[in-house]
Amino acid sequence: ALFKTVDWRMVFRQDAGDALRDMRKAEVLTLIIFLLGCAAIVSVSFTLSRNLVKRIAKADQDNQAMNQQVVESGKLAIIGELAAGIAHEINNPVAIMVEEAGWMNDLLEEETGMTPDNKNEFNRAIAQITTQGRRCKEITHKLLSFARKSDATVADIDINDNIREIVALTGQMARYNNVTISTRLDPDLPCIRFSPSELQQVILNLTNNAIDAMGKDGGNVEIVTGINEQDNNMIEIKVDDNGPGIPAQYLGRIFDPFFTTKAVGKGTGLGLSICYGIIQKMGGTIEVESHVGKGTCFLIRLPLNVDQTANK
Repeated sequence: ALFKTVDWRMVFRQDAGDALRDMRKAEVLTLIIFLLGCAAIVSVSFTLSRNLVKRIAKADQDNQAMNQQVVESGKLAIIGELAAGIAHEINNPVAIMVEEAGWMNDLLEEETGMTPDNKNEFNRAIAQITTQGRRCKEITHKLLSFARKSDATVADIDINDNIREIVALTGQMARYNNVTISTRLDPDLPCIRFSPSELQQVILNLTNNAIDAMGKDGGNVEIVTGINEQDNNMIEIKVDDNGPGIPAQYLGRIFDPFFTTKAVGKGTGLGLSICYGIIQKMGGTIEVESHVGKGTCFLIRLPLNVDQTANK
């Protein structure tokens, strides 16, 4: 009865380390799991980012390679268009050389021997062969220079000299189509930094398109260079023709890849698209104005600091 009427209390003594051991283990385990999770997230993020960067870089390289192939394909198409005119232009001096060589052979076979008159004719024939041979060399040199793989490296170039080379290269094709190519080149035009082969390709594309558009009816193509009147830091190149013009419904699409108004088999639809890409890459612009029955004018604007613009 005594024990039943007394309030009993049990006191249990335990070290704090023992009492909180499980909680501390749980804290440590939670911290380890958290750190491992963070490390895994960082590792996965880093790996994914690196792989993504590699894929983007590879895609960019593939895109550049594809663009270069498209440019080269466009160049081959232009060479194909020039082939007939170039062959005819080379054929003329070759025919002259063959004729002169035959004449020299006749002089050597004469019984009178090498008289003063024959010697003079002989020397004249040799000079003619030399002249025509140099002409052939010049023609083939221009063609090979253009056909050589494009070099996108920029350099200080004289646009007027570049245009003169194109006019010489397309001269025979223009004459064959009764087309007259004239130029108005600003003699005070400064040099710009640009890829020479790519600029040639742009001008040649536009010139060939103008000649082709006029067909056998002929016409005039004028190439003009100068400084933009509103902005002295911009150079302008105009390729103007008095051909049939481009219908208004096509003007918004002529720079689209594979769009062409030519008959099947006569155009790839890449020429103007390539021109647009080259000019845009160098920080310039290309515009077209055309009226049916009056003609077409392509206007190219290039910044004088074209290399810096392209780098940006």
